[in-house]
Amino acid sequence: MKWITQDPKPGDMIRVGLGTIYHFGIFVSAEEVIQFGPAPTLRETIPDCQVEVVASDIDTFLAGGVLEVCVYEDGEQKKCRKPEEVIECARQRLGERGYHILYNNCEHFANECLSGEHICHQADDVRAMFRNLPVVDVYVAEMPLEGELLPLSCALRQADLEGVSAPRLRRQKYFVWKLLEYALERSFGLKMRDLTFRKEGDRYVCDKAFFSLSHSGNGLAVAVSRDRVGVDLEKVTARDTDCLAQRVFTPEEMNVYTTLPGEDRSDFFFRAWTGKEALFKAAGQDTFIPAEQNTLQGNVRNYSITVGGEAFYLSVATKTPERIRLYENIAL
Repeated sequence: MKWITQDPKPGDMIRVGLGTIYHFGIFVSAEEVIQFGPAPTLRETIPDCQVEVVASDIDTFLAGGVLEVCVYEDGEQKKCRKPEEVIECARQRLGERGYHILYNNCEHFANECLSGEHICHQADDVRAMFRNLPVVDVYVAEMPLEGELLPLSCALRQADLEGVSAPRLRRQKYFVWKLLEYALERSFGLKMRDLTFRKEGDRYVCDKAFFSLSHSGNGLAVAVSRDRVGVDLEKVTARDTDCLAQRVFTPEEMNVYTTLPGEDRSDFFFRAWTGKEALFKAAGQDTFIPAEQNTLQGNVRNYSITVGGEAFYLSVATKTPERIRLYENIAL
């Protein structure tokens, strides 16, 4: 097959270049192009679990880019559905979800409508694009409460899991690792089978990327980066923070804390506490001494997020907080 610049016909597969990758769709008319999610340039803030098959006009699809139409050779054409069948297939999938940038994306969708084949020719290009981006990516997911825990591909992590007797803790550790698998491939195009892991104390490290893990309640968080990074997630609970603050805050933090009204102290405490954990993880230290981590001077970014209907504090420590991209509601 080849891609040419020409006027599309109903039932054609079309694409538009967006940097180093392409966005694909099925052309019905100038008022109707069916695609799996809007163009990536228009969906940066939409979590993958909310991306769905939608219809838009051609201008929205192109987002200022150049339209290309797929043209098949004679032998390839035999595998394609009739134009009206292609359009019917695409329309039947409107509202469908389950998007994955590598395994179920807009090109997979367009090829399935056209020929029934679940293929993506640009998968390697997508991996390369994510691998070369200067990012600090943070992924948040809700822990599945059901489902079998299949063996992990990392023998070191699997051996540690088998030594965890508490079922809930084992489940947290298992699924935060599955979230790490997703994050490393999504952000850097790295597959677990191609990575070498080792332990430094209680901390896991790998040979091709930096990462940090955290879990609390049913919440899971993973940060991946090309430089040291730390992440901490804490479920919001009621605590006597005045007593705890005196034990864990630096003098500078304590000065700020005591000037706050009572209703704001708890919020400041949890942001500082998760920030201290994140700084500790990013530094790769052996012993966590909260009073030695000053969140007012460190490169920490704090978030208030919701996971599974529950409130959490999330903190990320990195030298480049301006590069943080937060992906919530990842489906595991």
